[in-house]
Amino acid sequence: MTSYAVDSKRQAMRSTGIVNEVKDWVDAPDGKRRPAETQARDEDTGMPLWEVEVLYKQIAFGRESNTTGVVRVGSPVRPVMAEFAPVSFVGLSVECRVTKAGGLSESWRAEQVDDKVAAAGPPASGSASGKAA
Repeated sequence: MTSYAVDSKRQAMRSTGIVNEVKDWVDAPDGKRRPAETQARDEDTGMPLWEVEVLYKQIAFGRESNTTGVVRVGSPVRPVMAEFAPVSFVGLSVECRVTKAGGLSESWRAEQVDDKVAAAGPPASGSASGKAA
């Protein structure tokens, strides 16, 4: 798989407000893999892993569209994300691969949520910017 570093400040993303635990996978006696009850942890930091669902704009074959994806990130506690608020990540990267059907599959990862951007959220209506949220 090819991995690319992404400047989180330039790749605009908005949180959908959905954050889920990443589960460990275990081999069952029948030889199949199943999600375990335990939460997966980052191999390097030992932090519990979370999937933060995001919305972002993509351009494919000259056509713009919105798409959702999940960014896997380590955090000692579940990140709290406001719906449709801007979100930024530290150490954001994406791995891309071509599927058997010829499509493109992306796997997003980040070291952590950029707390300054996540906490700020969208500007309030009537803010100093003069724009309504």
